[in-house]
Amino acid sequence: MKFLKIIFIVFFAVCVFSPTHHAWASPVQKQLKITIDKIMEILKDPSFKGEEQAEKRRASLRKVIKERFSFAKMSQLCLGRHWRERSDEEKKVFIDLFGQLLEETYISKIEDYTDEKVVYVKEFVKKKRAQVNTKIITKTIEILIDYRMYNTKDGSWMIYDLVIEGVSLVGNYRSQFDHILQKDSYDKLVEELKKKIES
Repeated sequence: MKFLKIIFIVFFAVCVFSPTHHAWASPVQKQLKITIDKIMEILKDPSFKGEEQAEKRRASLRKVIKERFSFAKMSQLCLGRHWRERSDEEKKVFIDLFGQLLEETYISKIEDYTDEKVVYVKEFVKKKRAQVNTKIITKTIEILIDYRMYNTKDGSWMIYDLVIEGVSLVGNYRSQFDHILQKDSYDKLVEELKKKIES
């Protein structure tokens, strides 16, 4: 799960620190900025500071995260061919567990963020799909991250995958989950997800 931790450190660095250019920002980038601003407001709000406010702060962050991440789409893509084998109830449970895992990992990383410089490099939009390529510049390295998003019926742009230095989050998890499901049962995969969330 080290890959997941790296992903969310990078994702937060891109989200939290404002893009270099706003004047030409597309609808995709504008909607991301709404999420960015909400996250920043929570992290800067004095009423959310301190360990005693951790539960309140995290609840607010979870609400914002759910507005931009499509855990349902990510869950479906991560299970791949195994998705159609699941019942409606199993799908619902899996989406909830996988969403919790992503939320908890993400939140645990963003609470101790550091300053980074972010550059929006390119954007590709084709009908209902889009990809925004960005570059994070730290004191020692540059990290490339691409957002893959899709447009919903109500016009929202939702994140369904992140690509870090050419490595897809969805592809990485799909490989891990497929490996587990080939060796063990679906119940074993659910058990592993629960363990990760608890830890």
